[in-house]
Amino acid sequence: MAIRPSEKNLRRYSVMRILALCMFGVLVCRLFFIQVIGHDMYEQRAISQQTQEITIEAKRGSITDRNGNALAVSATAYKVVMAPSAIQDDDTREEIADGLSSALGMDRDKIYEMTQRNVQSVEVARRIEKDVADKVSEFISSDKSFSGIVSLAEDPKRYYPNGHLLSTVLGFVGTDNNGLEGVEYMYDEYLKGSSGKLIAAKTSVGTAMPFEYEKEIDAKDGCTVELTVDMEMQSFLEKHLENARVEHNVQNRLAGVIMNVKTGEVLAMSSKPDYDPNSPFTITDEMTLEMLKQYGEGTEEYYTKYNEYAKVYRENKVLQQYEPGSTFKIFTASMALEEGLVSLTETFNCVGYLNIGSIKVRCHKTDGHGTETLKDAIANSCNPVFMALGARIGQDKYYDYVTLFGLREKTNVGLPGEYSGYHFQKGTMSALNLANASFGQSFKITPMQLIAGVCSVANDGQYMQPYIVNRIIDAEGNVIKENTPTVVRQTVSKQTSDILKEYLEYTVEKGKNAYVEGYRIAGKTGTSQKLDTREDEEDNGKRIASFICFAPADDPQICVLVVVDEPNSEVQYGSYIAAPLGRDIIVDALDYMGIEPDYAQGTQEEVSVPNVVGESIGVASSNLAASTLQYKLVGDGETIQYQIPSSGSKLPEGSTVLLYTDKNSVQDTTVVPDLTGKTAAECNQLLTNSDLNIKVVGDNISYSNTVAVSQDVGAGQTVPKMTVVTVTFKQKEE
Repeated sequence: MAIRPSEKNLRRYSVMRILALCMFGVLVCRLFFIQVIGHDMYEQRAISQQTQEITIEAKRGSITDRNGNALAVSATAYKVVMAPSAIQDDDTREEIADGLSSALGMDRDKIYEMTQRNVQSVEVARRIEKDVADKVSEFISSDKSFSGIVSLAEDPKRYYPNGHLLSTVLGFVGTDNNGLEGVEYMYDEYLKGSSGKLIAAKTSVGTAMPFEYEKEIDAKDGCTVELTVDMEMQSFLEKHLENARVEHNVQNRLAGVIMNVKTGEVLAMSSKPDYDPNSPFTITDEMTLEMLKQYGEGTEEYYTKYNEYAKVYRENKVLQQYEPGSTFKIFTASMALEEGLVSLTETFNCVGYLNIGSIKVRCHKTDGHGTETLKDAIANSCNPVFMALGARIGQDKYYDYVTLFGLREKTNVGLPGEYSGYHFQKGTMSALNLANASFGQSFKITPMQLIAGVCSVANDGQYMQPYIVNRIIDAEGNVIKENTPTVVRQTVSKQTSDILKEYLEYTVEKGKNAYVEGYRIAGKTGTSQKLDTREDEEDNGKRIASFICFAPADDPQICVLVVVDEPNSEVQYGSYIAAPLGRDIIVDALDYMGIEPDYAQGTQEEVSVPNVVGESIGVASSNLAASTLQYKLVGDGETIQYQIPSSGSKLPEGSTVLLYTDKNSVQDTTVVPDLTGKTAAECNQLLTNSDLNIKVVGDNISYSNTVAVSQDVGAGQTVPKMTVVTVTFKQKEE
């Protein structure tokens, strides 16, 4: 007979079954959470406990100039990584602290503190050189237990082999190897590449397992960014800017840029003072360091000012706003000519001012220029004439042309930190606003906007897209991005362009300070008031001297713009300060490009050589330019110690005087080359290379079939340097 459970027991069994089901449900839910919902989290925990992961940094791509010269490179360096959680006892901590401190030259206590951290990985040191890495490797090899705790990995280090050269364009990288400014920042996604990994299995006590349990994921190196910049042009641009800064005791900064007129390529760009991207937060400029002493070295104010200047020197002034002054008259003249608002024969009468309503706006020549044509007005930089033209143009058309010349929006040259122009909005200009704007005051643009717009005037009216990056090439050599010359729009007609090229060449010839015999340079100077704020129209005495020029005038190839902000000089005019600076840069550029002077464009009258011994390079340059002479500099000093030929000697206009800044390097004689059968350009180059001058006689040397038939100093003769060799040219008989 079966024994039936009591009702009490039945209730107990029911409760137990329910509890069992609940527990089973909880277990199932927990397993579901672990295996499904929390799968990724627990998987990562397991991987972390069972493996050690070391990042392999990608090699950052190089930055080069247009000819492949290295401007920024990544060399192989190393980092030391430690796994503190794998250290089992204090004795090992002591040994590691002692060994790494000795190998790295680091503070032992700091390393010992790292060994006590409860973390999987810590970076002990980064970007160490190979000789130091070898010492660390030797230490690791001294005890097999260290290999699971301390390891070495490649850690590319950024170098800028040319120091300050092009620094405000290149920028620099931070401690994480990411670009912070300039090209390094703008093209960081291409340059940085992608990191790899070294994954090693660990034992239960945290030491590394044999190599067969390692897995390496290769890093992908960054791309090479090839700039349009030419390193040679960049070098002499910076040299001339630095000389001008010292000569004129410039209180703010200088900016300079060289552009290919026909393509829009930036061939050189600089702001001075600048910095060394290898140490971007350090000021090395002696003038600045001397000035900072007034704040008391070591004081809080000193370091505040130090950091302010260091930040400013990292900025690219070519992309920042400034008042263009009379260089803007190129655009006002272009507007008036293009709209048919002025004829080439029309005359104006400048009495030294022009009344705009009740306001008398003066010309820089207070007694006036008298009767003048547009051609004369440009050469004289006559404000009243341009105010009259501005009134004819009217604010609506003025606004439209400013936009057409690209002076409102960023040029998108391919660099970070570029400003747009600051102008009055359409319909908001008073008659006085328009008058001031017509000669380049009361608004701001950037040097990059100005040179791009002027290049369009020189390039038959075609506005080319400015650009500074030529190509981006990946690690396998594939071109993944390339810029090519692009016509954006037509600003003026070819007819207007031709007139302006002629008038601006005349302006340089008449001004003298930028004129060089045989070189067809066209350009315009500017001297602008520097206003503290956009609303402030009070003259504070601060000036910006500038000069923009292009050459050859009849077929422009290159354009140069220089901006000198706050020269501390008795004379602050652009014609005195900026014109000689721009002239020296463009002549160097033309010579480098192989564009020889054409002496058929003028007569070679003889001039007397001035005495420049004892003068600074800048003063010597200005004095020689005033005599229509060029110079060649020998030595690294700042003061002229010796000159050939001596003062009082007679030379043809456009000849060269040899200037030495070190008497020990003086060499007085040279050998005359054979010029027979050579063209004028070839003769000039041969004589220049031999430190000799040329005087041409005979048939028109601009003809391609005109060659040298005789020379007054025979080939092979030894003569004093800078001797004038008279060469006779005749056309070859057909």
